[in-house]
Amino acid sequence: MRHNLTLGALLKETTEELTHWDGKVPATLRTLFLHPGVLTIDFLAGRRARWLSPLRVYLICSVAFFAGRAVIDEIGLRPTREIAGVSFKREDGRTGPLTPEERQEIAEGLPARIFGVEQFERALMDPRQFNKAFESTAPRAMFILLPVFALLTNLAWRKAQPRYPAHLYAALHIHAAIFGALTIFSLLVGVTRSDRIAQAMGLALVGYVAWYGLTALRRVFGDSWPLTIAKAVAVGAVYLVLFATVGMVLVVYAVSRM
Repeated sequence: MRHNLTLGALLKETTEELTHWDGKVPATLRTLFLHPGVLTIDFLAGRRARWLSPLRVYLICSVAFFAGRAVIDEIGLRPTREIAGVSFKREDGRTGPLTPEERQEIAEGLPARIFGVEQFERALMDPRQFNKAFESTAPRAMFILLPVFALLTNLAWRKAQPRYPAHLYAALHIHAAIFGALTIFSLLVGVTRSDRIAQAMGLALVGYVAWYGLTALRRVFGDSWPLTIAKAVAVGAVYLVLFATVGMVLVVYAVSRM
């Protein structure tokens, strides 16, 4: 007997899949955030039917993070970068034309020699536009860095998992969880007015990321805790250097677009 699926039935089925606690999306995200490494282990073991693919999970979490930051800026909530102290702006918070003293200080400074005086002045006059230009390139940069992280774990845990795709699965899941945590953190910081509360949430975020990364790496690759921590510190140190380098390139690119 032929079953004609109506649009209403299709929408209902899709909504239930997305919102029902036992659906694939909620089940995948719940396992991702609360049980580090389990999704990766299941995918490596071939138990994939219950879960979203690692790439889809990563895209959902990363898009939520970057879209959430854009929404926070648009509706006037406090951006996370201000709490973290990485916001690009003038010391007094002003925008608009620069004073002669500011222009002289810029001309004599190192940033102007790197970026060019005119570009740096335009960035300072319109820091909001600079921050948007900078953050618009971040998703692409992270997508480039992710396989590099997988390469580093492949070097550190080659005996446990010699095949690169296994490390790519782990990298996708770890980065997805971090993006998810950052999304929640950004939204909470956006609505709070207390710097102390925001800083406490920042410490909680750092603790969660450290716990998650170490637990996931230990479960997936099977090393002891001391060996997992030692390898994770080495991988993390190299990755942070690469991350900082890419960050500087993004700053140069954003300034050049001003």
